[in-house]
Amino acid sequence: MTVSEPTPAPDRSAEPAAAADLSLHAAEERFIEAMGLAHEEDRLPRIAGRLVGLLILSPDPVRFDHLAERLRVSRASISTNTRLLENMGVIQRVTRPGDRRDYFQINEEPGLLLRIADRYRSRQASAEQMKQALPPNAGGEVVVERLERLIRFYAILADSLQYVLGAVADGKGNSGSGSA
Repeated sequence: MTVSEPTPAPDRSAEPAAAADLSLHAAEERFIEAMGLAHEEDRLPRIAGRLVGLLILSPDPVRFDHLAERLRVSRASISTNTRLLENMGVIQRVTRPGDRRDYFQINEEPGLLLRIADRYRSRQASAEQMKQALPPNAGGEVVVERLERLIRFYAILADSLQYVLGAVADGKGNSGSGSA
């Protein structure tokens, strides 16, 4: 009988990294799906929200076909939803010299939120114009009160959104949630 060399203990130093990778992948999947559900609550397609979630987590622009592969949806669905999100100003299409394929990334500019604030101001102005156009005793105090509440509502929304955009731009307003 010969004496064999002892079998070396398996190297398990990579196991924590593999477990961390799986944990990160699971967290990414949960985040992407949560974004899909949140957008669905806002009456947008779930796939649009999942696209936003994926692009938030992508440090570089993502190729069109990779979006379809990663989200496991059809290219037609990706096409429809990227067009929707582009039109909303949430994402932007980018190109690379010498590459004819489309890439997408999150739009870092707050254009969408600024347009929403403008819409609130426009609705506020419409209510103000209607209030001014009312002839005396046209609908009683009930109509005037409703219009005044609507005017205040849209003014507060627009002012609040402007404040939030300013705080985000200045790096203020961290509630501390999720940060160490």
